[in-house]
Amino acid sequence: MPTYLIVWKYNVKPEYKEKFEFEYGVDGTWNALFRKSKNYTSSFLHISEIEPDTYLLIDTWTTKECYEKFIQSNNADYKKLSSKLDYLYESEEKIGLFHNVE
Repeated sequence: MPTYLIVWKYNVKPEYKEKFEFEYGVDGTWNALFRKSKNYTSSFLHISEIEPDTYLLIDTWTTKECYEKFIQSNNADYKKLSSKLDYLYESEEKIGLFHNVE
């Protein structure tokens, strides 16, 4: 069960919505990168009903430590992919880091 969540907000360029939904969705490139870790559980992509170019992405991991270790050991690939896909959106904001309440 995931206990650590990273929440992102994106304002996507209208002409790239379909490409963004693929790349940041369950079959996309980000998911493929994260699946290299057994501690990655899933990502959930949501679109706003009020602002149709606004998306919320929730990446889920087993623990904060596992997430941080993965990012550190895959930093070059992470940065390369981020740079490759940044043309898809106007803005990216890390909303926050969350863990389960016990």
